[in-house]
Amino acid sequence: MNKIAALFLEAVSKYSSIAIYIPGSPDPDALASAFTIKLLLKQLMIDSDIFAEKRLSLPQNQAFVDRLKIPVTFDKDININKYKAYIVPDFQDNRVENISDKIPCAAHLDHHSESKNTVKSDFSLIRTDAGSTSTLVAHIIKNLNIDFSEEDMGAVATALMFGIQTDTDKYNKITSLDIEALGFLSEFADRKILQGINSILPSPETLLYYNKAKKNEVVYKDWGFYGIGYIDARYRDSIAISADMILKNSNHKAVAVFAVIENREKPEMYLDVSLRAASKAVDLNGVIKRITPNGGGRRYKGAYQVDLSYFLNAPDREILWQVVEATTLETLRRSRDMLYLAGIESIYSSIKNKVISFFNNSSGDG
Repeated sequence: MNKIAALFLEAVSKYSSIAIYIPGSPDPDALASAFTIKLLLKQLMIDSDIFAEKRLSLPQNQAFVDRLKIPVTFDKDININKYKAYIVPDFQDNRVENISDKIPCAAHLDHHSESKNTVKSDFSLIRTDAGSTSTLVAHIIKNLNIDFSEEDMGAVATALMFGIQTDTDKYNKITSLDIEALGFLSEFADRKILQGINSILPSPETLLYYNKAKKNEVVYKDWGFYGIGYIDARYRDSIAISADMILKNSNHKAVAVFAVIENREKPEMYLDVSLRAASKAVDLNGVIKRITPNGGGRRYKGAYQVDLSYFLNAPDREILWQVVEATTLETLRRSRDMLYLAGIESIYSSIKNKVISFFNNSSGDG
């Protein structure tokens, strides 16, 4: 990682001001990575600001931002004239509308499979063998030997540890890179803050949506689907939390929880689908990419969105939900079957190649 850290330093040092942009949902991994990068840029005398497209919805995430005093502006429309470049942490695609065509991407860091829609960046670090982007950022600051103040180092380490925790399902899916990063961070992290954040229970709204999802269960073979209905944008993370909770308490190989998110302030409306799998053998990232480019994740965890803003003024919301629910269920059923058909075809192809190789070798020996 020494060379990688040096390349990151070389890339960002070309710019005097950088916008750190979080597309999609600002989860702890993205926020921790952005926060650390901002403090790192500060040490390099580079001005920077953090922007997130969507607001926080989980009480735990709000507490995370508040207690560590993470300076983030929740707005996708930024004054691009203030910045010479931008950075995207923890997202498959570094192409950002109204930004990528105006200023260069200085760095793109992520732990998911890279999207085909990316733009060129001065520095790119995509490592699927890391459980989180926070892991990658931790390795960069470790190898750069940045002289953070004691207060900043404590905040950075605490943030990155929480980012790793959340994206590795509370350390249940950590890799060797994660373990090495945790070993470095644990010396500086504030465990009282981590314990305080972790003690925050799901909100009443999240529990309400979780119970509603369970009541609407649709079982298809070894998968479970759960439609919630309409959710205010303030509580959209309830979908992902419900998916985690349902998978943990079911015997399904995979689950999908979905709802229509409404944001009357913008205004906007979109379908949000969170998928979870019990095993990495189920490639949910591949499933999502076959449905839409607007989403992705890891093999066992991911989400996708479909814009429905045209239907904000639909005269009958119940009929609209019935159409969305029926279409989503059918899409998920077909996606599940396509996944297993692809697996069977792969096995067949492997066996076929081995047989052909065997006979070719045998004829050669004769």
